[in-house]
Amino acid sequence: MGKTGGNPPVSAVLTNGNGDVLEKAHTQEFGGNHAERELFSLFAKKHSQSQTRPNPIPSDSILSVSLEPCTHFGKTPPCRDLVIEYQPKELLVGWKDPNPLITSGDWSSYKQKGIQVRLDPVLANTSLPFLQGFLKRMKTGSPWVWIKVATSKEGNYTSSDYRKERVSGEDSDIYLQMLRGKFDAVAVGPNTLKVDEPSLNFRITDSMIKIAGILKRVTELIPFFDAASHLFSALSQWGKESVVTHQLEEEKYQPYRVFVLDMKALPSESFWKKQEELNERYAKKLCLFFQLNNENGVGIRNGLPDQIKSKIETLSSHPVFPIEKTDGNLFLQTLGKIGINTVLCEAGSFFPNFLEKELAEEDCILEIRNLEKSIPDGIPFLYHNEPIHSEFAIGSNSIFIRKPKRRI
Repeated sequence: MGKTGGNPPVSAVLTNGNGDVLEKAHTQEFGGNHAERELFSLFAKKHSQSQTRPNPIPSDSILSVSLEPCTHFGKTPPCRDLVIEYQPKELLVGWKDPNPLITSGDWSSYKQKGIQVRLDPVLANTSLPFLQGFLKRMKTGSPWVWIKVATSKEGNYTSSDYRKERVSGEDSDIYLQMLRGKFDAVAVGPNTLKVDEPSLNFRITDSMIKIAGILKRVTELIPFFDAASHLFSALSQWGKESVVTHQLEEEKYQPYRVFVLDMKALPSESFWKKQEELNERYAKKLCLFFQLNNENGVGIRNGLPDQIKSKIETLSSHPVFPIEKTDGNLFLQTLGKIGINTVLCEAGSFFPNFLEKELAEEDCILEIRNLEKSIPDGIPFLYHNEPIHSEFAIGSNSIFIRKPKRRI
């Protein structure tokens, strides 16, 4: 998860009748092999017998895939045809593919070759945290939304004068960066952009590794199909162990960096320079810009200064997208059309209000509450009283996975 672009991060495992793993694989970087094709390619290399036809697999083999094999020609041929070619005894599927390009549920071609096919609920639950974004985008056109915020022990996200200060404990940084690396896009609103001038790139530093705390799950039971809680739980289990791999492949885990611009609060020259350096480092134009129109029509009507327009053209492969304060759905649909399955919104006050009416049941509020940080006269986070589905802890930080109540 985090490297497949608009493609779903699918996993595939081939086992024999005794449950021994013969091969396993996952979808490669965007444009590369899907999980099934990668799996059989690895299997063929290990058991090379013929260059002209598939190497036979045991007659009792079971192929488990988190998402139904594709049936269409894209950047690679249909995986369904390859599965039929290798002919496992049984095909276990986590989720049917909602992609309209897929002939979903038509499994007659498998059955004609004697391949049993069935949906597996345990496989579905295991894979949902990684597929939720793709499933939601295919069904609604919008990505899976996480709104992330750091709060004080009082539940406030900033002081009343909006001064710049750190709220979360540093021992949580490495886990939050690992989470960022799993998302297709990270977004900030205009005030955060102006005050913090954030980089928004995925990065792991030696100091993060050195001071990283131990992430523990506090909640004993997690609802069966709660994708957000299961994703963060997985992070708590394998996060530190996979740090080195993510550090070595930093450029592959880079999300789109999404910025909402306000004509009244444009960032300084240092922000633009920072983004230019990041694009050069990763050899990709990963910036996306939205221009916010205010109540008086100022912004979109007057347009951005030519100097800013020129900077944006060098940083992004897309035009500036104009939006108004009521265009939360347009914002999400625009990201979806670009192929973004998941978006992590770094929250001040902008995104909680901007997306308030657009959040779906599967979307998530991630609150990192620092019990050693006090902002007594601060501004409360909009969702600080929403229901908690699961809780984690690291050092002085309590991490709450909340579910938004849909506001009409």
